[in-house]
Amino acid sequence: MIDFHTHPVLIQELREKYPNYERAAREVFYIGNNFQPLETFFLEMDVAGIERAVLLPIDCRRARKTSVSSNEQVAELVGKSRRFVGFASVDPQKKGAERELEAAIRKLGLKGLKLDPALQDFDPKARSAFAVYEAAEALKVPLVIHTGMSWAPGTRLERGHPLALEGALRQFPKLNFVLAHFAWPWVWEAVAMALKYPNVFLDTSCLTYDSPKEFFQFVFSKQIPTTAIERSLRNQIVFGSNYPRVEIKNMAAALRSLNLTEACLRKIFKENAERLLGE
Repeated sequence: MIDFHTHPVLIQELREKYPNYERAAREVFYIGNNFQPLETFFLEMDVAGIERAVLLPIDCRRARKTSVSSNEQVAELVGKSRRFVGFASVDPQKKGAERELEAAIRKLGLKGLKLDPALQDFDPKARSAFAVYEAAEALKVPLVIHTGMSWAPGTRLERGHPLALEGALRQFPKLNFVLAHFAWPWVWEAVAMALKYPNVFLDTSCLTYDSPKEFFQFVFSKQIPTTAIERSLRNQIVFGSNYPRVEIKNMAAALRSLNLTEACLRKIFKENAERLLGE
């Protein structure tokens, strides 16, 4: 099984090695959990039955004066374990972002692109963003893009509205967009996008400060029917935990608590992610 949405922001070994690592976690990513040894990450995966985790950095050096994990740090972690799948992040407003993405994919061996319009402070409809989408499509890598609520200080909520991506979805039909967090609270809009566009995927890392199980029961029964997943979206959803904001095992248990068939869960936990990664 694959967790398609994790952030390597609280790893003790990186905190000891990189001076800005702690500030990025606390002040930019706005996370208060304890720093932990890398081994804890693997134990979290083991308890949840997760075999591999996608690591997502965020290049927000222009907007926030630091990266929330860099491409090089992600590549370093991937080099330590085959259980990690590394993605790259570039700033669409930075000159040469397309070349930087190509280098991260071809030279660092990273497997996808992560963007966060809110934290990186860019317009997902801007020409510069479209140039990066075009580069990702040419490289044949998937894009995980933050949609929905952003807790980070100083971010604009409107940057996360999924409908802002519709023009890009139409212009780049061969680029797979993974809308992070199911775009909560705009879950109906996210579902509509996935129903209309086959290159839209949704990850399950809905943002919550409460019990993941209770939150999933609300989102996937009150906001949208569980049957929408089983009958219409089973091929376009991937499991994402948003670890370390939330423990992987709690998010996995929340997903399993829904009234979904084993065949549907297998697609969400494994098969859809493998397809996105070209496996």
